[in-house]
Amino acid sequence: MTDDNPKLYDLSRRKMLAGLGAVGLASVGAGLGTSAYFSDSESFVGNSLTAGTLDMSVTADVVAANDYWVDQGGLDISVVADSEDPVVGLQVDDIKPGDWAIICFEISVGTNPGYVQVATENFAQSGGVNPEPEQAEEGDANNDADLGNALLTTVWQSYDDSGDRAGLSTLDPVFNNASDLLTIDYADPDEDGVAGPDAHYTNAVEADGVLSGGYVVKDDNGDPMMVGSDADGSDPEVADTYEFCLLLELPFEVGNEIQGDGISFDLVFETEQVRNNDTPFANTTATPSP
Repeated sequence: MTDDNPKLYDLSRRKMLAGLGAVGLASVGAGLGTSAYFSDSESFVGNSLTAGTLDMSVTADVVAANDYWVDQGGLDISVVADSEDPVVGLQVDDIKPGDWAIICFEISVGTNPGYVQVATENFAQSGGVNPEPEQAEEGDANNDADLGNALLTTVWQSYDDSGDRAGLSTLDPVFNNASDLLTIDYADPDEDGVAGPDAHYTNAVEADGVLSGGYVVKDDNGDPMMVGSDADGSDPEVADTYEFCLLLELPFEVGNEIQGDGISFDLVFETEQVRNNDTPFANTTATPSP
């Protein structure tokens, strides 16, 4: 006997359960993205780090001089060193006994406080021409270079614009400190700015001996001086600027032994940051690790 009616379904109980199970798994999968677990989120946005700056400038002014030095370059000439390129400094020819000039240096360190070091480099002496008066004075024809020992090169604390050496009131203790720098006794000048007979002022050779290795400018306590600006200007130990004046003088008493002689040198100023710097100008640079 044939079945003329088609089967509307052919499902066993096992097939039905398996089908329902598949539907159930699909439902569970669909619910994974909407489950309301406990959660939280915090953010720090707009983070930025900017390196600070440390920029020094040095201004040199010829504030007083005798007539010859005035004729060579004039007074009130200001030379500013404030770039990577070196600046040509003092160049005077044909100086004679009695010539003198006072040059004041103002050191400024911007943005952050810095320590300051002053150094001489490339100091050299030359015998130059050797005329007969020089040979007669020295007693031979060896043509010794004597200008460096004859030229007074003395650092003073300040100058009061008097127009003469009388404006130099106090020898600068930063550079002229017998216990720290030179075993030489110094004396303050008299009211005319002239040294007493027992006073000894640094000459160019002695000054180079002190500064050739670099000298860190110190405060009254003998600690490296901080020059520049602090964050809010509240630190009294930070000086806005540092200034010293240099007297260059060829005394009348020198005589013929320096005829034709010459000296040359570079005066170099450096600064290093104060922060995290316990040994200014004595640090070494290590190659950073990748």
